[in-house]
Amino acid sequence: MGITTSGNARGLRLVAGMAAVAVTASACASGGGSSQPPGEAADAGGVINMVMAPDPVWKWLEDQGIKQEMEEAAGIQVLTSSSWDEFGVYAGGHADVISAATYEVPDLAEATGEPATVFGAYNTDRSILAVGADNPAQNICDLEGQKIATFTSVSITLIWGMYAKEMCGLDLSADGGDYELVVTDIQNLASLVARGDAAACLCLPDFAIPELSTNQIKPLYDAKSAAQMWAENYSSFPEDVTHPQTNVFVAREAWVEKNQEEASFLIELWDRGIQEWQEHRDEIIAAYPEDFAVRTPEEMAFLQDWLDNRFDWFVPTTYLTEEWVEGEREVFDLMKETGFVEEDVEEPSFTTLEKPAS
Repeated sequence: MGITTSGNARGLRLVAGMAAVAVTASACASGGGSSQPPGEAADAGGVINMVMAPDPVWKWLEDQGIKQEMEEAAGIQVLTSSSWDEFGVYAGGHADVISAATYEVPDLAEATGEPATVFGAYNTDRSILAVGADNPAQNICDLEGQKIATFTSVSITLIWGMYAKEMCGLDLSADGGDYELVVTDIQNLASLVARGDAAACLCLPDFAIPELSTNQIKPLYDAKSAAQMWAENYSSFPEDVTHPQTNVFVAREAWVEKNQEEASFLIELWDRGIQEWQEHRDEIIAAYPEDFAVRTPEEMAFLQDWLDNRFDWFVPTTYLTEEWVEGEREVFDLMKETGFVEEDVEEPSFTTLEKPAS
């Protein structure tokens, strides 16, 4: 079993509001994000504590007995809890592993005072920019001065903020700028635009199905996701639409180094989840429609068509390669170029794990 770690995740200072998040999380931190002294980790003893937002593939792995079967074979157990505040849970020392956006990882390190590392991939940024049916805007530049709704001042908003800066020289951020940014619940974004209470939204397509399927809102850029926009305009690997990542698996470097067997098992388990998604996607959606905001057969068909013909945001494998890491690091180059991070910020650490022989 081999691992390779590159980089050192320390001291990210995001201009667009991430620093405030880090301060909040830091206030909750205890013992540098774990019960061990900084830079040290306890032997996991075959137990992984993981926290992440509700996830349909994880539910499928559990309900189909796949998780339990693999745990028994490996002699390793994954104890999970669900939270939308993964950052705070991790910073408070209550999780070995969480999922987070790649560009949040250095801030996790700053909040805890310990280097963190990305050791698995999962979901790519699927967000789209959509406007009301009668809005004549053709791109993000045309929306200058208008109200844009989003569910976060960071994450996907940072990515679209970089696009606005790069394409138009405009500032899209929670600190004011050239747009009026409105942060609200993810479920309300599309309906705000459809009602005319916002000009546009940074929407996740699965949470905007009723409005998208009835043409109450229309996507710009031919409905391309943020990841497709990245591949088309900024990536050195244009065929790879798995950047940037909004869900990667993150742990303290010390924990991964100390517990290579547990870390490798977790990524192997999640890779099995990806295989299940590829083979049983429609069954998974039908089993957990609430996780895709699907309510009717018509909405189910719309989502299936979106995944087939527009964008499937699940990566083909959870395992990282050096080439993939290089592609993900390019996100930080644009963040520095557009002023979303300071020039002296060190990029996040990545740990590549060997995939077991089949």
